[in-house]
Amino acid sequence: MQGIEPKIHNSLTERMESYRYLIEKTEEFDAQSFEIISRASELRDLYENYLSNKRRLEQSIKDYKQFHNDLRKAVTPKLRELKKKLNSHQ
Repeated sequence: MQGIEPKIHNSLTERMESYRYLIEKTEEFDAQSFEIISRASELRDLYENYLSNKRRLEQSIKDYKQFHNDLRKAVTPKLRELKKKLNSHQ
C-alpha cells in the first residue's frame, strides 16, 4: 500500500497559500484563480480524510494482530495437548 508523502502535500499547500496571498494582494481574481483556490480547499479535505483513514487502518491492523496472537496462544497449547493424547492412545 502506498501512502501520501506529507512533505509533498505540505509543499503544494504552501505554494497554494502563497498563490492565494498574491491573488489577494494584486486583486487579480478571475474564474481560474477561484477554481484553483477552491480545488486547494478540496485537496486539504481529501488529505484530512486520508489521514483519518490511515489512522483507522493502523488501528485495525494493530487490533487484528493482537487478536491473532491471543487466539494463537490459546489454540497452540490445546492443539499440542490433543496431539499428545492422540499419539499416546495409538
